[in-house]
Amino acid sequence: MQNNATESETPAERETREQATAAQLRESHPRSMFKAVSWRIIGTLDTIGISFLWTGHASKALAIGGSEVVTKVLLYYIHERVWAKVPLGTVRKHNPFASPDQASDQPLRDSNLRSFLKAISWRIVGTIDTILVSYFWTRDTNKALMIGATDVLTKILLYYLHERAWSRIPLGTIRRIFRSKDTAA
Repeated sequence: MQNNATESETPAERETREQATAAQLRESHPRSMFKAVSWRIIGTLDTIGISFLWTGHASKALAIGGSEVVTKVLLYYIHERVWAKVPLGTVRKHNPFASPDQASDQPLRDSNLRSFLKAISWRIVGTIDTILVSYFWTRDTNKALMIGATDVLTKILLYYLHERAWSRIPLGTIRRIFRSKDTAA
């Protein structure tokens, strides 16, 4: 059902409005936090391994990885909130049995392109943080840059896989919660 304000909209205007609304409503703050924590566990283990590889010191590797837990959870949460407002790369699930009118009612999901773009944008932020934290603990520019460079290679793949896994988990997707209440009524 549409209200009177949206009955005069063209299909393109409706799609634009729905994408903007979906971008604002599809990911809850708790979902962003769960994603931040799950990614940080994966990312920290990877950073510790990379740091040990380049420094040869378990204590420095653990210090770098431990420091990043704090900085990266905050940075990742902010990254997720920014992307929650950007509709770029959201697509509707395809239902071959849906009529053209019902097609716009299908839930939105992240496309492969969106996951890839998020991986790149996060990696830029994450790599800068890794280099700065690594330098803080090693006081060695070359080691910090090598840790950061290796981090780029491993983390883009790991982050992409993390995003694809989370795109399949409905936990904290506000739109789906409201939709299930509407269909039950």
